[in-house]
Amino acid sequence: MRKEGLLYQLITALLVPALLALVLAWVVYDQFEKSMESNANNYVENLVDSVAARLDSKKWHVQPDGTYMKKPLDEDVNSIAAVLKEMNLPGLFAVFRKDGTLIYGSPGKVNFLIDWVNSFDSPTPVKVRSKGGDYFTGMFYSIPDENIYIIGAVSWKMLFGSMVLLVTVWPFIMGTLAIITILAIYLLYEKVILPLRELDEEVSSLRLGYDLPDVSAPEAVPELQQLRSTFVVLAQSAIDKEQLSRDYITDIVKVQEEERERISREIHDGPLQDVTALVQRLRLLALDVSDEQTISSLENAEKVAMIGVKEMREFCNNLTPPWLDLGLRHSLAELCNRMSSQLGVQIDLDVEDGDDCDYDDESLPASLCLAFYRVVQESINNSVHHGGATLISVQLEKRGDRITMRIEDNGKGFDMPNDVQELRVQGHRGLSNMKERMRLAGGSLEITSTLGIGTIISCEVPLQTVE
Repeated sequence: MRKEGLLYQLITALLVPALLALVLAWVVYDQFEKSMESNANNYVENLVDSVAARLDSKKWHVQPDGTYMKKPLDEDVNSIAAVLKEMNLPGLFAVFRKDGTLIYGSPGKVNFLIDWVNSFDSPTPVKVRSKGGDYFTGMFYSIPDENIYIIGAVSWKMLFGSMVLLVTVWPFIMGTLAIITILAIYLLYEKVILPLRELDEEVSSLRLGYDLPDVSAPEAVPELQQLRSTFVVLAQSAIDKEQLSRDYITDIVKVQEEERERISREIHDGPLQDVTALVQRLRLLALDVSDEQTISSLENAEKVAMIGVKEMREFCNNLTPPWLDLGLRHSLAELCNRMSSQLGVQIDLDVEDGDDCDYDDESLPASLCLAFYRVVQESINNSVHHGGATLISVQLEKRGDRITMRIEDNGKGFDMPNDVQELRVQGHRGLSNMKERMRLAGGSLEITSTLGIGTIISCEVPLQTVE
């Protein structure tokens, strides 16, 4: 599952119940409205049927002049109106001629029926809404064999009372709830989900101990702002800790190099000079004697002393190589030649110049040259003494905006632990020291080893760090 899956699940968990609640509310509203409409339809049908039953067609005899017998009509109609009034039943009805002339209207707003006579032209109940927003249900009823018809209607407000208000305002309530729900989800996404996802992406790409996240996120809720502030404090602590570690390791490396230089100087100024003086004395002594056997013994002693001088000079050169001042290319070439001769192995060096990187100019700081030099020196020693390698290749080149170095051997390899620091704890400091040197130079070092095949050490330093 992707990291943002939980965030979208949270939105879904909030959105789906809200939508279901709105759908359920709409279904309840629709059923409630249909129930009220059905009751209104039944009421209007009964009202019109009652009026039609009382107005018997015999009492509606048409005169030769086209007029109706008003007395019987008035008596029957008045009796119907009296019944409605006495029973306090809501409802309106009117009797019309076929040409639309009003014959009689029940007490009430019969003008409404006159205005809506064309709306109630169906023998089945019809629901209409007035300009004032009130609902009415009405129907048309024609008396057979007579030139008259009846229109009856009932007001929902009169029939159902305050329940009509629910039917009227319920759509607005649901619409308002829908808008509030959408706004709440938008605010949740804008103030919580989006800032949280941005923080997650920032934390995922953050190099702990090197990078510092944004201090604030104005668009986020205060709780997320506090979370970000807390993370900034932790990141700053990691940076401080990393800086302390770098300072500590830098001091260690500095002390090591100073100690190497001191030991080299002590050897050069002390034992080396004494052995050199001894050689001179042996040579002078050989000039004062004439015995061939004695001269041969002195010459052998001189050879042994010269071997000591050579070894001490080589030891001093390994401690403080004087050719580092010549640049990285010449330093590595001299190192590979000397170690190949000393250890009896084949060491191939391949240095590729980049367009904007000369390994022998002053653009590369002495600390970087020393770091590459020590890594190669330590790698060759490990390959020969621990891996039993007979062939070692060293490649140095510029790739894009980085300087890379690859050291590969044909030794027996080893099981690489997950953490190089485990080797330091076990007393094997070489690999850990190489890694720390490259880290101090602003680069990285990766070690890959396979049993029976060999070991590969890859170094990489960004040019911007070098500059």
